[in-house]
Amino acid sequence: MIQTYFAHIKATVDQFAAAPFVLEVSISFETRPGNQGYLHGHIGFVDKSRLFFREYLDASAEHVEKLMYTYHYQSAADRMIFRYDNAQHKPPLPFVEHKHISDTEIIRSDAPSIPIVLTEIARHKQWI
Repeated sequence: MIQTYFAHIKATVDQFAAAPFVLEVSISFETRPGNQGYLHGHIGFVDKSRLFFREYLDASAEHVEKLMYTYHYQSAADRMIFRYDNAQHKPPLPFVEHKHISDTEIIRSDAPSIPIVLTEIARHKQWI
């Protein structure tokens, strides 16, 4: 099941990589014991902004569960534009899954998928 998930992500990233607003794509997939997996990579865009992403996955159940994830989108000047993650904070947040929409503002947000994040970036930049 983890290989099926990896194939879906690769197909999605490859589809976006063909878009004229994407300059470079790097993605790695690692299969782990127990039908788990880890993927990480980055995508560079024509305006020099970049998306860095990581997912640690468990596919031992009926669906793939994201045990850990981060999708960090930043400007050419390395300023965070937004970041989705499920990292623990100190002091703790009242929710696990969240989105950083500025250096100081964090909102509750369900875990997105890589296709959703890529679409959000393209719409934010008015590339689509």
